[in-house]
Amino acid sequence: MRLACAGLLALLVRTGVARGQGEVQTVGATRVAASRSVSDSRRLFCVLIGGMDSDPTPEQLAGTARRDQGNSGLYRLRDDLHAADVMAEYFNWNGTRAGNLTDPQPPHTRAIVDCLRAHGRQAPRDRLAIVGNSWGGHTAYEVARTLASSDRPLALDLVVFLDPSSTGRALVPPRTRPITINRSVNYYTRNRFVWGPLKIAENHDDIDLGDPATGYLRPNGPPYQSPFDFPAHVAAEWDEQIHADIRKRLLALCE
Repeated sequence: MRLACAGLLALLVRTGVARGQGEVQTVGATRVAASRSVSDSRRLFCVLIGGMDSDPTPEQLAGTARRDQGNSGLYRLRDDLHAADVMAEYFNWNGTRAGNLTDPQPPHTRAIVDCLRAHGRQAPRDRLAIVGNSWGGHTAYEVARTLASSDRPLALDLVVFLDPSSTGRALVPPRTRPITINRSVNYYTRNRFVWGPLKIAENHDDIDLGDPATGYLRPNGPPYQSPFDFPAHVAAEWDEQIHADIRKRLLALCE
């Protein structure tokens, strides 16, 4: 996104379920999951979904980019998760794989849903998580909603929304959470083109990046408190402090 944010900027100017055996059953408003032995090993499988124009650069794909170089902060986070022995896969917001954002026939949410279901079948005891940035946050929501609407919903232990935005993709941002999301966290700037806080009562954290009390505003750092600052939106995707907190939350799923 660092190399190609003009498209979205122009657009802006114009416009818990308990994890059990991978899948859960719902009965009315009651959510039922198969029990799991405490001694079972808990590995984590995480899908990361980038934002508009955040396709990784060739250098990132080759592993030769510096930490502050590239086009996708979430792809860098994927590499960090691999180093922590977390299974992680990257998708662009339209369901394409890294390096294929401009595919003329992108698979959209179907590819991500299929990836999660395939892993759930192969390793039903694993924890499942999604991290979505900007438009990738909107896609993460669509994936969770698709999983919730099937005959056998697939539970997601954690969904992380990183400054999610639906601008240009939906008239209004989502205000409810699909039943299959056990826990969620929403890091948001005060830009008017992002979701902002989500009024979810249970197992949810809203983190206002523009509030000095949360610790993400730094001297000479990104102006997360500004009502319209697109570079701050991009900076959140790369923020090492935010990434460290996301990794901490993800790794806690394996404890």
